[in-house]
Amino acid sequence: MTSELRGHTKPRRLLDWRERSNGQVVIFRPKFGHGVVGRWLASCLADPHYRIRLDDVGAFVWKACDGSTTLLTIAEGMRAKFGSDVEPVERRLAQFVRRMLLSRILELDQRERPVEKTDN
Repeated sequence: MTSELRGHTKPRRLLDWRERSNGQVVIFRPKFGHGVVGRWLASCLADPHYRIRLDDVGAFVWKACDGSTTLLTIAEGMRAKFGSDVEPVERRLAQFVRRMLLSRILELDQRERPVEKTDN
């Protein structure tokens, strides 16, 4: 993982989403944001959301972004489920997370783990 995406970092979803019966994930992104004006504009539309459809790998990662699962655990799960199809898994996961961060679809909890003391 890159320095900003440490293995113990825990991503958390920020938007509503639904899982279809076939396991696919659809994310609902508000067209005009969450502010007062955005909500008012959205109320004037029949469909106030953009729908973002994820592939199998994206859906796997999205479901794991629960705020308690680390990036390291997600990467290991990707490797176990998809095998060599997702290699290099760390780079692929980092790219996915960066895109979601830039779009404000995910946020990261990067609190450091406590340093273990060693007896010397």
